[in-house]
Amino acid sequence: MPELVEQMYCSQQIVIPPKFPYILKRYCKAAIKTQPYDLLRWSFEYFKALAQRRPPPVKLRLEYPVFSTEGGLTRGCLKVLANQLAGMAEIPLPVLKQAWEGFCLDPQELRRILCLCEVYLRKDTVPFLHFLAVAGGLLTKCLTHTMILLCESLTKEPDGGSAAIPVSEFLVMYKFIAKMDAAKDVRYFNGFREGEAPDPESVPEEEEIQEQEELHGDTSSDDYWTDSGDLQKLSLINDHVARTTRLSVKLMMPAMGRIERSPSMERLGQIERDNYLMERKGRARPSEEVDRKLREISATLMSSTEAVPKQGMVAGRQMSTTSGEFIVQHIEKEIMAYIDEQIAILPDPDLKKKKAKPEEVEMIKQMLETFLDENMDIIVPEVEEVEEEEQPIPEITIVYAVPGIGPPVDLDIISEFQDYALDVCKVQADLFMPRNIRHFLCPPLEKYDEHKYELTPPHTPKKEQKVPTGGTITD
Repeated sequence: MPELVEQMYCSQQIVIPPKFPYILKRYCKAAIKTQPYDLLRWSFEYFKALAQRRPPPVKLRLEYPVFSTEGGLTRGCLKVLANQLAGMAEIPLPVLKQAWEGFCLDPQELRRILCLCEVYLRKDTVPFLHFLAVAGGLLTKCLTHTMILLCESLTKEPDGGSAAIPVSEFLVMYKFIAKMDAAKDVRYFNGFREGEAPDPESVPEEEEIQEQEELHGDTSSDDYWTDSGDLQKLSLINDHVARTTRLSVKLMMPAMGRIERSPSMERLGQIERDNYLMERKGRARPSEEVDRKLREISATLMSSTEAVPKQGMVAGRQMSTTSGEFIVQHIEKEIMAYIDEQIAILPDPDLKKKKAKPEEVEMIKQMLETFLDENMDIIVPEVEEVEEEEQPIPEITIVYAVPGIGPPVDLDIISEFQDYALDVCKVQADLFMPRNIRHFLCPPLEKYDEHKYELTPPHTPKKEQKVPTGGTITD
């Protein structure tokens, strides 16, 4: 008990800052005017902004009746966002996200706005006027009302004034949303509109730096090309050769792909076969029928060798060593059987009875092994198993139709209104205001759909109005 008594505080020990009631009063007023959806989250953003000496997310006045949208954005929020982000031509996305979350707005709505601005997952910044123009289009029903709202949001004049803004800013926003097609729902895949593909010419910075290093090489450690005054530049076609001492090493590297045998190797094999036939006693005369059968058997063997790798690929995608050895043994067996058949059809009966010597059989086997070893890549091509890369699932964003922006406006309408705005601002200190849009001389900002009225011919008999006879007619 004595310990608890010592820890008790009295009113004199609790110190309240003198400005605390004033801070609490301002906080209550801000919460009443803003009417945040999430009071706890908004309170965190409010005091965080005060600590960082930033404009807090507080509306100028209470909006009544509350103008609600799907994402929670209102005209009062748009006005405050314009004041918070003013002064930045390009808004960093983290700063924009922080200001957006300050009002507890829907992050999906911000993603749709960035998709319409063509910066989502593509750039790190968004133009201030582009963002404000698209955000204002979410709060109106037509393009004309959107431009009036933007004037009221960007103006520095008090409420009830002319809401004038510089004509240059007005035309930048108008041209951007006038050329935009937001009349129907569109899906965006990783920030790109459906039907559009990324620009293939756009290479990431890391890849560009790597390519430049490969092209220019390491010039700091280059000793051979120090004196390049007398050298001449040769133009190479589709080939980038680094000017380094490693050039000779690269040139000595084996070529990739199929290597054709030189004619000298083919001639050497032919000479060995001719010498072997010359050594045999009673060699037979060359026959066209024998040559034709030899070509047929060689074609059959080649087709069988092509079929076996396909089966191997179907079974396991890669030719195993066992299947390759099986093909080699099969070819050896077929060639030896063919030699025995040729010996059997020789006209000399002595050769039929005579068996090949062991050294001759060994020489033939050695020739076969050498030939198969040299041409193994051609007979049984090695197929590397390529791992299929999993394609990442694209991030799909559905952007619903925005009536405040609508379909793209014709270029002649844009040009006509631009001439009018530039002409009017000459007598208004290069300012443009909503009353100029409402003027009867102002050309339309967008294309209106004309309603077709049904006209009745003048001699068409009018329909008689019948009064019900039953019952009682009352007032």
